[in-house]
Amino acid sequence: MKKNIMIILTILLIIIFLSIYFVSKNKKTEIFFPKQNIKIEAQLAQTILQQTKGLMNVKNLPENQGMLFVFLDESRKSFWMKNTYIPLDLIFISRDKKIVEIKENFEPCQQKNCPSYTSQKKAKYVLEVNGGFCQKHQIKEGDEVRFEIK
Repeated sequence: MKKNIMIILTILLIIIFLSIYFVSKNKKTEIFFPKQNIKIEAQLAQTILQQTKGLMNVKNLPENQGMLFVFLDESRKSFWMKNTYIPLDLIFISRDKKIVEIKENFEPCQQKNCPSYTSQKKAKYVLEVNGGFCQKHQIKEGDEVRFEIK
């Protein structure tokens, strides 16, 4: 009887962890740039694992998609391009959803030692989009962005 209870509890825990994993893995949000009247769909990177992986091994990113990193604190953020295959624009966004800094065309890196970039300004969010996206759509520091994290 005790063995059956342990088996049932183990199965329940596995189901719970898998549910959390798959729900958090596919969370997305819509990012709106009101000044440019542009919308993109961004996959959320909220966990340390998701943030560590980022867009590694992505070989093609559709024009209207990206990844939004959601951090607990507002501070200077460091990124690198280890195991990425496409150049990216990094858009650093403050707690009040203003663009505080942009790193354009951060080059991919498949080497052992890849350079990193640390923002000069504090950010709570970082949006990764295709390299050249900001220039193409005239997205600038000081612009507002709108999105909700559910």
